[in-house]
Amino acid sequence: MNDFILIAVTDPVVGPEATHAAAATGLDVITCDDPRDIARHVPRARAVITDRTTASHVAACGRARDIFFVAADPGPIDFEAALRAHAAQAFLLPAESRDLLAALSTAGELLAPASVSGRCVAVVGATGGAGTSTFAAGLARTLEATVLIDGDPRAGGLDLVLGAEETPGVRWPELHLGPGQLDAADLLAALPVTADGIRLVSGTRSGVNDPFELSDETLTAVLESLQSHRVVLDGGAGPAAFFGAGWYDHVDHIVIVVPAEVRAAAAAAQITARCAAHGIPVSVVLRHRGWSSLATSDVEKIIHADIVAELPHLRRLARDMELGGLPLELPRPLRQACERVIEDLGWVEEPWDERGVA
Repeated sequence: MNDFILIAVTDPVVGPEATHAAAATGLDVITCDDPRDIARHVPRARAVITDRTTASHVAACGRARDIFFVAADPGPIDFEAALRAHAAQAFLLPAESRDLLAALSTAGELLAPASVSGRCVAVVGATGGAGTSTFAAGLARTLEATVLIDGDPRAGGLDLVLGAEETPGVRWPELHLGPGQLDAADLLAALPVTADGIRLVSGTRSGVNDPFELSDETLTAVLESLQSHRVVLDGGAGPAAFFGAGWYDHVDHIVIVVPAEVRAAAAAAQITARCAAHGIPVSVVLRHRGWSSLATSDVEKIIHADIVAELPHLRRLARDMELGGLPLELPRPLRQACERVIEDLGWVEEPWDERGVA
């Protein structure tokens, strides 16, 4: 993460006040109001300060954390614009300049414990090619301040899915766990982090015969260390991989991605039955990949579970991911499916109070 604060403010009174507060942090400050410059700087900034006129441009960048909204004292604050920009807090300047400085001083720090006291959701596919990793990455991107864990390090690496293969940080083979409890802060500090704040525990790639194998003990040690954080686990695909997993006791919820096809639905029925036996709640996403032989009601009858979201075939997404990874701004159908799942999980953010603080 780069050490600068972006000031995207056009108000002639508020702009200098915001710049003064940002400069007091000791970080570099970049100011701009051109939408093209905003799009270029937002993903790399330590924090972003925006106002009513630039909020829509900041929102279009897909960033989900360390955004602060400002307005001229005495107000009012345009809370609709602040929410649209995904702002964490809103301030009236110059009256609340000290509060803005305090917020900026903690921006970009390691993930704070989640407001839901830490949750772990596993995403599994009923069969291969269901789009499990894509949905897991999309879910992490829709949530804020999330750790995304690659449960199948032989699958090529989740860092490729997010276009973060060049991002520095340790991957599974380099993660050496000593005796005793793993410290979450040390782990988070060592991991790759994307522009929108997702920390990755990812597999890697090798052209040689790599002896590394991810053990249940290693995976569960990581899950236990992150129990006060939001975690999305890519649990792989198919009943065989699912039944062999040792992480049942460490997840709060399982999302099953099911293609609308006969064999996939039959496989999903085995997974939902196992989840029911272990008392693990599930959310089912119905995936349409080209041609679907089953209707939603047919799949629900087969798997004995309700469909909470449907995901259509997204023709451009495969090409986009090959060229640069999952876009920061998710395709609307994928984002909507992720939002429905988050609502089903009960991980909806706390409403803003009258000051605009979540």
